[in-house]
Amino acid sequence: MNHTVEYGGSVATFEPPWHISDEARAYLLDPPPQAPPVDFADHAAVGEFRQLLHAEFLAEVESLEGPWVSRDETFGGVHCTRFAIDDATLDRTDVIVHLHGGSYFMGSPITNAALIVPIAQRTGLPVVSVDYRLAPEHPYPAAVDDAVAAYSALVSQHHVVAMYGESAGGGLALAASVALREIGVELPDRLALLSPWVDLTCSGDTYRTLVHVDPDFPDPADPPVWAAAYAGERVAEPKASPLFADLAGLPPTLIQVGGREILLSDSCRLDSALRRAGVPSTLDVWDGLWHVWQLWGHLPETRSAFDELATFLQGG
Repeated sequence: MNHTVEYGGSVATFEPPWHISDEARAYLLDPPPQAPPVDFADHAAVGEFRQLLHAEFLAEVESLEGPWVSRDETFGGVHCTRFAIDDATLDRTDVIVHLHGGSYFMGSPITNAALIVPIAQRTGLPVVSVDYRLAPEHPYPAAVDDAVAAYSALVSQHHVVAMYGESAGGGLALAASVALREIGVELPDRLALLSPWVDLTCSGDTYRTLVHVDPDFPDPADPPVWAAAYAGERVAEPKASPLFADLAGLPPTLIQVGGREILLSDSCRLDSALRRAGVPSTLDVWDGLWHVWQLWGHLPETRSAFDELATFLQGG
């Protein structure tokens, strides 16, 4: 079966590329059904929407292989969850900080643990994931404030070897790094961003040019709606869209992004902006893959991406 759509007034067919795994091809040919739209003015409806999507994420967590443990903690008044391969490793002072994705209105350390546990297993380091407040109940800049508060308290007691995040969590990791630099807090040694959402104005070209092949964002109207639910009329502010921030002085950065996602332009533009600011940046585009494919642990590409990510996070 091919992916056939109407595009530019004509019918186009997009066969998944031959070079990706059979598992990845199967996903592209039969992606999960899209979630229904949600009214962000109705907080109860938002809660039901979260439960629906969180169940899908938790199914991936339940399929995780290998040993891992977790512990709830509080840093700077913000709830966090610390993950490690065993109880003894939980108490190491070298740590990695994680910020989960979910378009700023869903997700948590536990629901997104499929993106955390593999890093704890591969690095042998504890990963502290920040459970920042979510919109629309807690709009911008609540997420940035929580990330900065938790990180500042954590780094006073630990050595943060790296910070990473996926999707909105990638944008939040970048925004928090800029905010931490501005107040003089020691930055992580390295920064890794997986399919980061760094432009909430949604102005990049691929928001339109790749919508016909993106299995996770088939409706180009969704990202602007989600951005507005988080930041309202302030989407262009650098703390909301860190692509527009002064990026000088940030740590070496790795960007992993799929070639079939509408956020590809965010990553490409960010890589250029980091380089212009003098920040060592590596843009790693995975041709044929989609937004945060690393969530799906059964993919060979996911295992390879985690291997490369873990090496980078440790300074390799």
